[in-house]
Amino acid sequence: MASAAFLIFSGVIPLVKIFITMFVGYYFARKDLFPQVATRGASQIAINLSLPPLIFSSIVPAFTKDNVSAIWPTFLIALIYAILGLFFGLIIREVCYVPRNFWQGIVVACCLGNWGNLPAAVIVPVTQQPPFNPPTDTNLGVSFIGIFIVVYNIFFWICGLARSLAWDYAPGVPQGEEAQRRVPWSEKPIGSLVHRYLLGKPPLRPSTSALQGADDPSEPTTPTSIEKGEKSTSVQVAVSSQPDPGSTILPVHAPSVAVSSSNLRFLMQTLSFVFAPINLVIAGSLCIALVQPLKALFVDVSSQGGPSWKGPDGRPPLAFVMDTGQLTLAFAATRRYLTSSQLAAFVGSITIPLSLVLLGSFFARMKVPRPISRLPIAAILYVCVAKLVLLPIIGVFTVQAMVKGGFIPPQNRVQIFVAMFLSGTPTSITQLIVSALYASDGDLDTLSAFLLAQYVFMFFSSSALTSISILLS
Repeated sequence: MASAAFLIFSGVIPLVKIFITMFVGYYFARKDLFPQVATRGASQIAINLSLPPLIFSSIVPAFTKDNVSAIWPTFLIALIYAILGLFFGLIIREVCYVPRNFWQGIVVACCLGNWGNLPAAVIVPVTQQPPFNPPTDTNLGVSFIGIFIVVYNIFFWICGLARSLAWDYAPGVPQGEEAQRRVPWSEKPIGSLVHRYLLGKPPLRPSTSALQGADDPSEPTTPTSIEKGEKSTSVQVAVSSQPDPGSTILPVHAPSVAVSSSNLRFLMQTLSFVFAPINLVIAGSLCIALVQPLKALFVDVSSQGGPSWKGPDGRPPLAFVMDTGQLTLAFAATRRYLTSSQLAAFVGSITIPLSLVLLGSFFARMKVPRPISRLPIAAILYVCVAKLVLLPIIGVFTVQAMVKGGFIPPQNRVQIFVAMFLSGTPTSITQLIVSALYASDGDLDTLSAFLLAQYVFMFFSSSALTSISILLS
């Protein structure tokens, strides 16, 4: 059994490296050396350019026909974490004060964690030391992270959580100080449904100011989208009553064209999310890993009974493709297991440090409202407890139950470690990037406050979770 000093050291040191890199991004942003325009481009590079090579170079050598069965338990665990997080978000939104323009944001923040570069920055160095087997477990660890990324992409992009963030900034949703108005539970999404359908009570008006504005004839009123729709409908009916046959065609065909165009746009957006670079890389690398003739082009599989194809340099013909991503592991841990030719590769090497620098730069631009009591303090604390305390406890017991039930072999240390560790990750920075696209005034202070609290609390919770995961794996 590992000593207490080893467990504490293994849990703290990777996080110290993470926070040092985040501080670099914070410092550069404060000194205006990393402007906001640069962060947007760097975000695209981190997600679409550097992360896919890391995933590819880890999955291809790691998965074989013997251990590919470990994918489905990992996928199921990630699914459980996402569903539980979604449930926690709905409950916290109903029982705590949350600004009106963050009602959907808090649900998404609780549902999905940072399952990409942040856990890789911890898992890679941890698996480079005992009790793990560095030559194989490091690649396996990153490969299991890739399974969590698939679940993340399914929920965030394909199921529409990313698009749902626009609900908080839709026309008619209060912004600024008006969004901070406290509302009773009967006006919350679930509370209003309970009052309307279970208690039989009529829905309350959204605000007193809205009622006064509607009753006061001296103030000009702006028609809502529903009122505009009613007016346009009445005009169409009036026109259609005319004897001109041309006028009766336009109201019928115009909506159908608009609907078909909207459906086509929705289909194209969905397909773009399905065929995102990271999803294509994961699917392709799994196929290559399980087909021995294809795998032999990238790595040596002669010890597994596969063909032995060598290039003039004595390595597999496409080994240079693997070099593109594997230098990421050198940045995150050690170069002891990498050949000299791999040190010439550089694309994948920016994945982990660049993402942490981006995170620090976002915190540097956060504006804390004054007084601080304007923040939803209770909701922030509840989210931290739910994501970084309660969900990890559930995750540890769930993984242990799956091990005892035979779903996860007890000798798969790295799978057990990854499954436990990823139960306690903070909200992904991707939500901040997507929300910035919908917030016309750039008001992301509430989300930034939630993120800051989680990442500060993560230093303590992840240290404990890493130690516990190593002890139980």
